[in-house]
Order: sequence, then structure tokens, then C-alpha cells
Amino acid sequence: MNLTMSKQQSQSARGLQRSILIVDDSEPTARGLGYLFRDAGYEAATFTGGLAALEYAQDNKPAGAVIDIHLPDISGLILSQRLRDVLGPNAPIVILSGDASMEVLNSLPHVGATYFFRKPVSGGTLIDHFKELLGDAAA
Repeated sequence: MNLTMSKQQSQSARGLQRSILIVDDSEPTARGLGYLFRDAGYEAATFTGGLAALEYAQDNKPAGAVIDIHLPDISGLILSQRLRDVLGPNAPIVILSGDASMEVLNSLPHVGATYFFRKPVSGGTLIDHFKELLGDAAA
């Protein structure tokens, strides 16, 4: 009986192999966030458009999402609202944007967003926040 576990098996056993949906109109930013979450033990599904991300979420039910506000095909705020309906009341939906206008900040509770981070954000801060929201803080 082999008692050693690979890093991936160990993370899966601790519940970290959860999918995080990442939506940012900047492909390098989306890709970088994907690497960040994968390095922390999460699966990451990255998209540069909101409609394809919504379709993915409907089929795959990710554990949480990181969404930029300004997307090419749909507002990130509308996407957040639709994702809340798909993912349920407890999934973290974090808005990550350079737009910190009062209009945006005031709309966040109405569209189901859990939290807002202004770009640029520390990768460690973002990952720690997700671990806390998903109950993976001890991992």
C-alpha cells in the first residue's frame, strides 16, 4: 500500500481541486490569474468574454469566480448577477477591476458580488481571500 501522495492528490484530498472561473478582457491578465490559481491548487477556467464564461459556468458549476467589469460582450456586473443565479448564494464572486467609481461600488451588492478588489491586487491577497471564502484557509 502506497502511503505517499502526489501534490495534486494531496490538494484534492484537502478539497482544493475546485474550479475558479476567471473572466478578464485582457488575455494576459486572465492567463496570469489562471496560473496564480493553479499554482495555489485550484483548477482555473479563463475567459476573455462573459458570454462564453457564463455558458461554461452553467455546464460546470465552478466554486467561485473572478470577474473584470469591462468585458467586450457583456458587462461584468450583469455577468456577476447571472453567475449568482447559476452558482447559488454562497459561491464567492469577486470583482477585480481598475474601475472603482461609486456607481460601480454601489451596484456590487445588487448584482451578487461577494467582494471587490481594485487592480492591481496582490496575488497572495486574492488567493488568501478565496481560501477563506471557500473554507480552504487551513490548506
